[in-house]
Parts: sequence; structure tokens; C-alpha cells
Amino acid sequence: MPPSPADAPPPAAPLRATAPYVRYVDPRIGTGGLGFGTGSAYPGPQRAFGLARPGPDTSNDRGDAPVFSHCAGYSYADTHIGSFSQLHMHGTGIVDYGALGFMPTVGMSAAKTEHNNRLERFRHERETVSAGYYRVAFEGSETVTEVTATDHVALYRVTFPRGADGHLLFDVGHTLSEVRVTQGEVEVDPMAQEIRGRVRFEGGYSNRLGGVDAYWVARVSRPIARAGTWSDGALHPGALSQSGSAVGAYLPVDTTTDGSVTVAIGLSFTDLSHARANLVAEAADLDFDRVRRESSSHWESLLSRVRVEARGSLALTALYTAVYHTLLMPTLASDADGTYRGVDKMVRRAEGFRYYTDLSLWDTFRTEHPWLTMVYPEYQRDFVRSIMAMGDVLGFYPRWPLGTGETGGMLGDCGALMVADTWLRGLRDYDAAHAWDIARRGAFATPSRREALGDYLSLRYVPIEGRGSSASATLEYAYADGALSRMARGLGHDADADALAERSRNYRNLYDPAQRFLVGRSRDGSFARMSRVESWQDFYAEGNAWQYLWYAPHDLDGLATLLGGRTAMLSRLGEMFDLSMEARRTPLPESYYWHGNEPDIHAPWIPSAFDDFAASSRYVDWVRSTRYGIGPDGIPGNDDAGTMSAWYLFSALGVFPIAGTTDWLLAAPSVTEAEVTLAGGATLRVSAPAAGTGAMGARSIRWGAETLEHPRMTHSQVAAGGTLSFDLVRP
Repeated sequence: MPPSPADAPPPAAPLRATAPYVRYVDPRIGTGGLGFGTGSAYPGPQRAFGLARPGPDTSNDRGDAPVFSHCAGYSYADTHIGSFSQLHMHGTGIVDYGALGFMPTVGMSAAKTEHNNRLERFRHERETVSAGYYRVAFEGSETVTEVTATDHVALYRVTFPRGADGHLLFDVGHTLSEVRVTQGEVEVDPMAQEIRGRVRFEGGYSNRLGGVDAYWVARVSRPIARAGTWSDGALHPGALSQSGSAVGAYLPVDTTTDGSVTVAIGLSFTDLSHARANLVAEAADLDFDRVRRESSSHWESLLSRVRVEARGSLALTALYTAVYHTLLMPTLASDADGTYRGVDKMVRRAEGFRYYTDLSLWDTFRTEHPWLTMVYPEYQRDFVRSIMAMGDVLGFYPRWPLGTGETGGMLGDCGALMVADTWLRGLRDYDAAHAWDIARRGAFATPSRREALGDYLSLRYVPIEGRGSSASATLEYAYADGALSRMARGLGHDADADALAERSRNYRNLYDPAQRFLVGRSRDGSFARMSRVESWQDFYAEGNAWQYLWYAPHDLDGLATLLGGRTAMLSRLGEMFDLSMEARRTPLPESYYWHGNEPDIHAPWIPSAFDDFAASSRYVDWVRSTRYGIGPDGIPGNDDAGTMSAWYLFSALGVFPIAGTTDWLLAAPSVTEAEVTLAGGATLRVSAPAAGTGAMGARSIRWGAETLEHPRMTHSQVAAGGTLSFDLVRP
């Protein structure tokens, strides 16, 4: 159980964040954790949603990098760095990317063509990590490596000890654990003063696409006087090109008078010419300090949209790092001139928008995209336009596009749900009629991202036979139908809206009164029997019966009726949270409420849908205070491209969007004051002087001068801006 108010330390005094806000960001939060509590945060520099994500790939002293703790290439517990790769993902539970290793090293040998034979020891005390900048000093060679980035270009400034035998390595064969390079090329061109190449890699998801091709062009601040290459572990001094799956190039650096050298690496999914053009457009001068300054200003402008007062500096660190984490993925895939390679591998041009990939939509539609719609609409608009472009090619919205293809990862119709949610929240700067046409095709006909659409339409649920995660698929389809019904109604398609609204209640067909859970069901109508409801079942995706019991966020009133009424539902919810608070945390998935994954993350807010503000406040505060922090384990599981960070931000503000609806639920915030600049320039203000003192009840909640009768708001209210005042008391 959490400590009682009498046992808790006195609350810290409120502290107002002031510019520069970048000083509150610590990118190492979430870079550690154990088992299913691993945050998979990426600590290297980037611009918001940029393609270039250069950063260190770490291991222990033997080169071991267990897959689950190295999905982003870096684990806080590690002691060694063997490469800096240029492409990473943030907060995922699957390992991919890690393409093109770059490494400064003192001395060169054939052994150093292998990642594990060039490891350098580092300590966190010799790291500097901030928004847009990374620096590390190696303990063995005393080489210092600094890293920053533009949208498409990774920049390094390497400082070797004077007189050292310095070399720069470009390792085309480098990837993360369980990612493999299937083909690559490298070429050194002294006349053009560049090193260039291509790498095709296959990772946990990109292997579903036959791999992803990344193109790169590098330039250095010194003339290329000497160079060599390698292939399959053998050095080829003076040879300027190689091809294969284990190739690379190395450049000696003259450190006689100056050990510093700058390297810029332009990146593209399109081809070499666009990688070069990206480099020229963004970093032709190889001015590391300029790019670092511009990166800091870039992040400052984005972070300054959220201005808070909270209890203590640690709270400010947690808050602004969460804002930063929501701005890392998806990934910019169009070049500086708008060219991109689509999900069918064809080259196209993005007209009037920037094209993005790496959308972890099953996770992000719930909190990440509503957050971006509210605060960073210029990016969210382009995400919608990007998956519309993908939908034009596929015939339906994607679910987990990565690189230059659609992986189909996870389940449901979450791309369509994200589009519907964005439209419902008033962000409509795109062809809404066309957006609806794509969504409708996938909801009513094949081809569809709903692989079990036929059974779902005929049986009104997805049967167990022949398909895993069948119960979860039913619940996902019903949830998407609810969101699409609302969008259809708003666009005047009443017949579609009626049909989808009816289908959105299909979750009820999984309720087994005998077991009192939403359960997988056979084609003959019989329910699966569970011997232990806390265990994962084949008919759930990444969860158990407790976690999926609440999975009808679009129809909480209907779910309450199914469970015996509001009182019965809240009692059942309270039972789950009591069990959760009593359970001992382990590296394994939690047995009751599990905040480390997505299906039940709306559950703490459910009581406010039924006017029990105090219960929602207790549950939300328990999650916020026990599952988040400012250490390497400060995210309760994979951040899933910002999903968990966005949840934290909403909880801090005391407002929570139910994705696919226009409903907002309220609970006691953790900030004492906040101002958030919204889409269109309006400002949402939050005032809660007693926040953070253990006050979980509300004497009153006011929206401007109006006292709210219920702890709920509509999206139109929130989007218009105003002041939300919480007069909190101990319940």
C-alpha cells in the first residue's frame, strides 16, 4: 500500500518553471528499468520527430546487449560504447534500426572492424545529455565525442588526445542486437571529400518488409588524404569501396597539432543524391556549434508551450522531460525537398506537408496523438496526412508503418481511430472527405487492416478458432467503430454512423456472466474457460482478463450496464486497484492494473465518468507517484513513442481525453498552476493551489466563472481555452 498521509513527507513548496525550459529536460529518464519495466528511452540528440537520431549503442564489457533492454540501443546499466548509430526509435518494445555505426578509435586493426573489439569504457559522470546534445569522454583513450543533429543530419565533433593515432570508423555492418544487415555498400571519394553508402537492415519489424534501405553521405572537416575499407573482418588499406553485409571504411586523423574533427552524416530513405542534398541543405558548413545552438532554440520554442508551477524541481524535471519524450516519434521520412519513399517503396513527393513513418499507432492513438492535436497541431496534421498517403497506397490505414513499409504490428484499426480522434478534436486541415473514404473502406470491406473483418461482421465478434488475440481484436474493432461512427455522424453520413454505432457495442458479446469478464469466444458461441484470470490468455493481446475488462472506453455507460450498474462497476474497479496496490512489483507484467502497457491506461479515470472524482484522483495519483520518476527507471514500461509520457502530462494537468470521443475526464492534478498554449493560440490554464498535498477530493471545480456539476468536460470547452480551477480538499 502507498504511505498514509501521516507517513508522507511534507510537500515541497511550489516552484515555477522559467526559461530556458530545456534545462529541465533529462533524456536519460527511462533509459533503464528491468524486464517489462524497461522504458527503452533514447538519450541521443535529435530535432522534434527528426530522421537523424544519432546516439551511443551500449553494452557490458563483453559486448553483451540483451535485446529487451536495448531496443533503443542504450541501457543506463551498461559500461561500454562500441558505436554511435544514426537511426533509433524511442520507447519501443521491439528492436529495430541501429543502422550505420560511427566510431572514433585510437589505433586501427582488423579486430576493430567488429563492434565488440572496439569497446570504450564510459561513466555517466563523464556524460552530458540534454535536448539536442550528447557528449561523452571515454575512460581508456580519453577521446571526447560530441553529438548533435538537424532533421536529416547527424553531426559529430570528435576530439582525440593530441598525438594519438586517431581513426574514424564507418561501420555499414553495425546494427542492434537481433537486427541484421543483409546488404551494404561503402565508398570513399577523396575528390568529393565524402564517404557514402547504403545499408539494408532487417529488424524485429523491418524483416516483415524484406528490410529497409537507408542511404548516407558523410563529410569531414579535414581533407581525406588517406583511407581504407574492410570486408568480412579483413582490412583493405587504400581500397576505396566495398560491398557486402559486413563492410566499412576508416579514415586516419592527423592529431599532431589538433585532435578535433567534425563529421556530418546526411541521411535519407530515398537515395544517395537526397542524402547528399539533405546534408547540403542543413549542415554544409559542418558548423557543430551552430547546429547545437539551433537545436537548443528549436527545443526551447516547443517546450515553452507548456508553462507550469509544481512542487519542487524534481517535478519540473519529470514534466518537461515528458514533454520532450512526446516529441521524438514518429520519424520524418521526407527529404528536404519533400521527396519520400512510400510504403510500396515507390518514390513520391509530399506536397504541402512533411511525410512521416514509424507510427506505433496501437499505442499512440490513446494519449500521444490527442496530446499533439491539442498542443502541437502542426505536427499532428502532417501525421494524419502521412497515413492518408499510406492509405491511398494500401487501400486502408496502416497500423504500424516503419521505415518504407507497413508492418501490420499489433492489432485493430488504430490508424483509422487516430484519424477519427484528430477530426473529432477539431484539427481538420486536410481533406476530411478523403480521410473518411479511406477509413470507411477499411471498416466495411476488404482489403482491410481488420484481418478478421468477415467473422466480426457475421458473428459480431472474432472467434478463437484459427486466430490469436481474438478477444482483443473484437474489442479493438468495436472501439474503432465507435470513433468512426462519431466521425461519420459529423460528416453527415448517418447510415454509416448508425451501422458503426451498432457495431461499436459488439464488445458486449464477449461478456461471460459466469466468469464476469470479457472472454474469448468460440465460433459455436461458447466461452473459453480461464483457470486463473491473472494469467495471459491466447485470446488477449499483451494482457489478461482484468486489464481487458474495462476496454470499452467509447461506451462506459454501456459497459457499466453490462457489469451490473455504475455502483457495481466502480466496486469492481476498486477491487482491481486494491489488489494492484497490495501486489509486489516485479520485472514481469503486473497481474491487475498494468500501467506498463496500453489497454487499461484509461481505467484510473473511469470513476470521474460516474461522478466519483475522489476515486479517480486516488488512482491517478497512485499511478503517477509510484510508476513514474526522474531516474533511468522513471517510465513504467516502454514509453511506446511517447504514450506513457503523454499520460503523465495529462495526469499532471488533471485532464484526460478518451480517444475517439470528445470526452475529457478530470482528476486532481499534480501541478499547482499551468498554462498550455493550444492549437489556434488559445491558452488552457490550470489552477490547483492544494495539488500535491494529498488532497484528492474537490470542494468545487470551476471552468472560468462556471462551477462544473460533473468532473467532465467536452473537447470544445478545452479547445477554446480558459481557466480550470480545482479547489481540492482531503476526501
